[in-house]
Amino acid sequence: MGGPREDASASRAPRLLVKTLAITFITVAALLVVVFAVVWLTVRNQVRDSVTSNLESSQRIFAALETRRQRELAGQASTLAESPTLKAALDTYQVETRGNAAIARPDLLETIDREMAKVAARIDSDALVLADMRRNTIASAGRLADRWPRGRPVALTGASDTGASTYDGIARMGDSVFRVVAVPLTLDDGSTIGTLFLATSLDDAYAKQVASISGTAIAVVSDGLVIASTLRPNAARDFEAAAGRTKQISDTTLLDREQFAYRRLVSIGDTSLYALGSIDESSRSAQREAISSLATIAAVAMALALVASFWIARLLTKPIGSLSTSLGAMTHSHDVSGRVPLTGSSREVDALATTFNELMASVAQAEAQTEAAYTGAIRALATALDARDPYTAGHSERVSVLSVAIGRSLALSADDLEVLRLGALLHDIGKIGVPDHVLMKPGSLTDAEFNAIKQHPVLGARILRSVPFLARHLPIVELHHERPDGRGYPHGLRGDDIPLAARIVHVADAYDAITSARAYRGARPSADALRELWRCAGTEFHAEIVGALANALPGVVSETGHVVLEQPA
Repeated sequence: MGGPREDASASRAPRLLVKTLAITFITVAALLVVVFAVVWLTVRNQVRDSVTSNLESSQRIFAALETRRQRELAGQASTLAESPTLKAALDTYQVETRGNAAIARPDLLETIDREMAKVAARIDSDALVLADMRRNTIASAGRLADRWPRGRPVALTGASDTGASTYDGIARMGDSVFRVVAVPLTLDDGSTIGTLFLATSLDDAYAKQVASISGTAIAVVSDGLVIASTLRPNAARDFEAAAGRTKQISDTTLLDREQFAYRRLVSIGDTSLYALGSIDESSRSAQREAISSLATIAAVAMALALVASFWIARLLTKPIGSLSTSLGAMTHSHDVSGRVPLTGSSREVDALATTFNELMASVAQAEAQTEAAYTGAIRALATALDARDPYTAGHSERVSVLSVAIGRSLALSADDLEVLRLGALLHDIGKIGVPDHVLMKPGSLTDAEFNAIKQHPVLGARILRSVPFLARHLPIVELHHERPDGRGYPHGLRGDDIPLAARIVHVADAYDAITSARAYRGARPSADALRELWRCAGTEFHAEIVGALANALPGVVSETGHVVLEQPA
């Protein structure tokens, strides 16, 4: 028969109807989550493939446009390099300075600057630069001419041929990086007197121009650093680390917490131009559409699952609920001899009820026999003890009643109260081994006789230890004379080391001893007994147990001050 803890556990357990609904919903939800995940990954993979394909197309388109643009620039540079005025001014400059620019006449430089300005006005380039045979800058013109100071050498990296007499490459001027197309300036006799550079700055404006052509984000990486891009600053920094580390032609990477695919459009020396596409941004629209459709499907599926699972749950739980109700009624009535009625709803449930009825019949029979033997044995032991001394007749029964009353005051469980009741009945069973002349001596005991009395808890535990079903009562029998201050016997335990049941029996035993007559003194009133217990609280007795006894006494003591032995269960 279950106690309050089992009842509370049963009340917390979910009903079968709830569990069936929960399992169905969890299954449907898990399937929907899997579908959502598969769709999300599929859409993402499709978008990634689409972005990669777009980048490849952008690379082909940009490569064709860039090739044509460079050829046009090379053509323009070749045409400009044929300017007779510019060549004449440069030739005169070369003859007069003979490589020493410090003696150049101001009027010659002014003429060259003027001719360079005329030439620069006819082309679409950030800077037009004229250099001597040692590639030192003589003059520059255009929007970014100030980046090319006179006398500064032009250092090219990654130069490649674009035609019979021209080449392009990368030039660095301070913090600026330029893509340049260079053509030589030659006289009629075929001698070269200098080089004309058409320079395009690889800056953010250039990146935006290329982005408008390719339809993608653009990043320019030079010597492992992003020098221009249309990316957000954080994304540009992340790409700098990715591109500088991997140097791959194409890949995917995480930039500012967003997945990007990238592909190299062109590479000149240590400078590369990359096209980038955001996979996350491109997939958001498609994913929103797919998730919206799936959400509708999920809502319908959950509604159908609710109806179907409720119907199935009711079909399963109704007969089981009827059986459970019958079992609950039997449990609350504590009548294991009753029978659970058959529901007739299913063969399996009726077979379960029949088996349970047969089991309960066997349990009822065995329980009746065991309880009778159990109780009879304990009472026989207690009666045998009390029969030895007419002054202690009924002592064990009274201590048992008082102990149970204290236990109820402390809100012990029914199971703990039963252990307490029977343990208190047996608490002095060890006195069977104490000689009669010591046990019933009317006067004071000698030290040897008192030591013999003090052995009765150990003797009692030794007697009962051979009986398995009394194992739970042994601490009461062996330890009911232990004291909080450690001066008790047989082990000198202190405080909370003493089991609660033994503490309770210790107080109940003392109370009954004080209020009962002995051969050497008369019985004392209940009030005197309580005062004595309170006086020794904290040393000989536990104060909380004495308080519980004081609260419980009105329910167990009659008007004459005697303990009422017939207590309700």
